[in-house]
Amino acid sequence: MDLKKCESCGMPMVRLSDFGGMKEGNRYCKHCTYENGDLRPRYDVRESMIMYYMKNKRKERRDAEQYVDEIMAGMKAWQ
Repeated sequence: MDLKKCESCGMPMVRLSDFGGMKEGNRYCKHCTYENGDLRPRYDVRESMIMYYMKNKRKERRDAEQYVDEIMAGMKAWQ
């Protein structure tokens, strides 16, 4: 399987379990989709990403919001 990145958040999708809905052809990762593989709304994805950066990267909310907004601005799903 080729290395693919989620078109919503940029997460590398290596294993089948990384893909939304466990569908190898899905353009979005398991974190950005519902169980069936459909893309969640932008505000849901954004909030999940903000929480990830606050918890795992120890960013303050304002910094996490700015960082996530920059990432999402370059993602194909949100163009």
